[in-house]
Amino acid sequence: MIFKVNSEYLDKAHAVLAGRPNLYWIIGGAISGKTTICGEIRARTGIAIFDMDAHIYDRYMSRYGRDRHPANRSWFSASNPLEWVLSLSWEQFDALNRAANAEYLDLLADDLVGTTGLAPLLFDGGFTHPSILAQAVPAANIACLETTGADLVESWESSEDRLVMKRWIEALPEPDEKWRKFLEFDRLIAQTIEVECREYGIKSFRRDNDTTIRELAGRIIAYFGI
Repeated sequence: MIFKVNSEYLDKAHAVLAGRPNLYWIIGGAISGKTTICGEIRARTGIAIFDMDAHIYDRYMSRYGRDRHPANRSWFSASNPLEWVLSLSWEQFDALNRAANAEYLDLLADDLVGTTGLAPLLFDGGFTHPSILAQAVPAANIACLETTGADLVESWESSEDRLVMKRWIEALPEPDEKWRKFLEFDRLIAQTIEVECREYGIKSFRRDNDTTIRELAGRIIAYFGI
């Protein structure tokens, strides 16, 4: 099962989003700090936050149509979406995410079409493929937060607020194999994000041990000019 990106969705999203210079995007792999950085930027600038994950996994759920949004419909209509997605190969999973990213843009364009004079808006996450997002919005309006494979594993294994995912996987058949697969998929997602950001000229930011959240947010604020 290989899903394909619907180019019509990207054309539509580009027509709606590309001409809006006050829309900004924070992307990155899991545990890269997207929500934390968005919160700090909001505290310092007053910019409103658009939580993409809240839309993808909640508000958009009833809008995923079988014909219009086949990737998300297949994923979330499965009897156990987590078990279904972990049954895929990396190639299938990657294609699913690419197609799903285009479908998110289609729904977002529906939400924003016809609106004018929008106040500045900062989008928190939701996109695993910068190559898809950059076809709809200017690369200069996207900032990527980098992370490392070691950071990912440590966070999923030890962070209290993320242990729920491990518990869900432990309830599936062959949990050890599925947990290893989940971690590998997560590592490959982060790797893909960083590679595509370089290819599409998207600025990446990394927080090292000597950089505070405030300092990193300040760099992104200066980069966006907000």
